[in-house]
Amino acid sequence: MLPEPFKYARSNPLSMFGRKSKSPADKVFKEACELYKKCDYSKAAELYRQAAELGSAEAMSDMGLLYYLGQGVPQVKQYAIEWWTKAAEAGEMKAQHNLGTAYASGEGVKQDFETARKWYEKSAAQGYYKSQYSLYHIYAEGLGVPVDTVKAASYLRQAADQMYPKAEKELGLLYISGEGVEASQREAVRWLKRAANHGDESALDVLKEIKD
Repeated sequence: MLPEPFKYARSNPLSMFGRKSKSPADKVFKEACELYKKCDYSKAAELYRQAAELGSAEAMSDMGLLYYLGQGVPQVKQYAIEWWTKAAEAGEMKAQHNLGTAYASGEGVKQDFETARKWYEKSAAQGYYKSQYSLYHIYAEGLGVPVDTVKAASYLRQAADQMYPKAEKELGLLYISGEGVEASQREAVRWLKRAANHGDESALDVLKEIKD
């Protein structure tokens, strides 16, 4: 099981719905998403591959996830890495995140936190909150880099600003400890309440402890 900070991003088969198809690749990708939604993974995989061959970076990314999960194709993590690399080099942020996670966890490749950080940073620069959250842990724990609590807190704040409950709770805890930020009970309470409102019930336990 992967450490909590390093989780793969699941594909969103609904991401194409409501979008206008602008190219043959988009049309095939949308059909693949529709089949994926119906759990027809084998046919979906065929169309994802077609869309990928037509140049869809999103389809390349999803092909990687299919190989990682073994949905409609054999479960071969090396193939997942190959597809994610193609998509990541084409700029697809979830593929960049997944490639970073593969290197952070050592699944399908040799564990390499420096390479993981590189791909997380590319994804985070596009605003992907899970990569921002992963970078928080990389800098907070000194994984392949010197510990930098200020930089870690900065990445955590970026993820929290996007209403990611885990990041909101963690940021609240930082305001209690003062690691990388100026300690502030008021800010701690604010972020913990946000985390609780967004579904992290464990934040309520921390709030209770503060009030007690």
